[in-house]
Amino acid sequence: MAVDDGYFIRGCNAVATSNPHPQYDRRDVAILAAVVEHPKIGPILFDTGCRQNAEEEWPERAWDLFPMTRYEEEHHLDRALQAAGYGVDEIKAVVISHLHLDHGGGLEHFQGTDVPIYAHELEIKEHYYAVATKEGGAYLPIDLNWELNWQPIHREETELFDGVTLRNMPGHTPGLLTMQVETQSSGHFVLASDHYHVRDLFEQDGLVQGWFGNDLYGWSRSHRWMKHLQKRYDATMVYGHDVSVFEHLKAQSEQFD
Repeated sequence: MAVDDGYFIRGCNAVATSNPHPQYDRRDVAILAAVVEHPKIGPILFDTGCRQNAEEEWPERAWDLFPMTRYEEEHHLDRALQAAGYGVDEIKAVVISHLHLDHGGGLEHFQGTDVPIYAHELEIKEHYYAVATKEGGAYLPIDLNWELNWQPIHREETELFDGVTLRNMPGHTPGLLTMQVETQSSGHFVLASDHYHVRDLFEQDGLVQGWFGNDLYGWSRSHRWMKHLQKRYDATMVYGHDVSVFEHLKAQSEQFD
């Protein structure tokens, strides 16, 4: 997607007395999801990307603000999983960071199955409220799917499986979940989703989340917590939409192979 930087970073592209006509920078971003091969559970999916027919089912306003510059068949969840060596039917659990249209759309592939779908209770409630009041924003009514095996998370921090810890990091949405994974040979990874859309928010002091921010105080509190966790575990950060992180990890993986 190509998105105005102001959505990610507060104050970016803003008019100032010294710069009354700023250049409105747009940033190319990706939509990231991940598969974790757990030694006891099996493949765990973190986030699911967009619906297969997003071009037809997204509202016109979403396409206007966040146009997809590239969304081909290879990017559909089933094909992306296939490229990673998995079938949809092999996934044993799904963790949803939050239920916006670019993260929860692929849940359509798990409709009618008994695959557990883990999401924070506040996120499930927020989705229903947003749709019921027609204040949906990035929540789509079509994604409000009761034929899924919902397993709500109620705590701030939950060790879901051995080495897999979920944390509620409010700010972008009230119920946003991050997932920390301890690997056997590469240390800890934190899948931060849209708590940090791009690396700048985590790595540059003084920046806060832009127009996408739902709760500035909540985001800042979660940010301090995440800074502490990253330092404590020397964790590799994976941000929700940062192309550079995706490319770096892909290059590392190819070198390792």
